[in-house]
Amino acid sequence: MRALLVSALMGVLFSFSSLSVQATTPSAAVQHWQGQGEVMEISPPTIVLRHQAIPELQWPAMTMPFVLAKEADIASVKPGDRVAFTLERAGDGFQIVALTPLR
Repeated sequence: MRALLVSALMGVLFSFSSLSVQATTPSAAVQHWQGQGEVMEISPPTIVLRHQAIPELQWPAMTMPFVLAKEADIASVKPGDRVAFTLERAGDGFQIVALTPLR
């Protein structure tokens, strides 16, 4: 009886440990998209860009605000600058993870 109880307990512990491994394993790689546009306004944690069409997202050219990711370096850009940018999905929207001035 004691062996059966220990065996059942080990089975339960093994099941919980495999579930915790699955929960921490990323289900998919983060997808990034590239765009180009003009900086209209910078007001951390947001930036407003007038960007060209981004066909991969089926977006026409438009002006819109984006959240700036913590790793996005905005020190080298100012309103009026043309930039190349990288964005990724963040919650229900998108965030800018990188900005490079186009000079």
